[in-house]
Amino acid sequence: MLRKSKVMEPKDNVAVVLENANKGDSIQTPQGEIILLEDVEFAHKVSIMDLAAKAPVYKYGVEIGYMENATPKGTWIHNHNMMCDRGRKAGH
Repeated sequence: MLRKSKVMEPKDNVAVVLENANKGDSIQTPQGEIILLEDVEFAHKVSIMDLAAKAPVYKYGVEIGYMENATPKGTWIHNHNMMCDRGRKAGH
């Protein structure tokens, strides 16, 4: 089933799913239709391209973190597989 999603800025490599979606559902992106590899809840991120380990994750046109491991397109992106250094750097 095609689910609603939104890519906020052209630089983004994730889309935001605008309704609950199940593994095997698809979303339409500027890169074409992508099949979801796992269940994704409303307002969560999905990779719209293959991402290498340590690759930056872009949402709203800005880097919001980086991938812990290589991740294929269609993967749910959240704090279980994306890291962020904000608040972890010395002096912050």
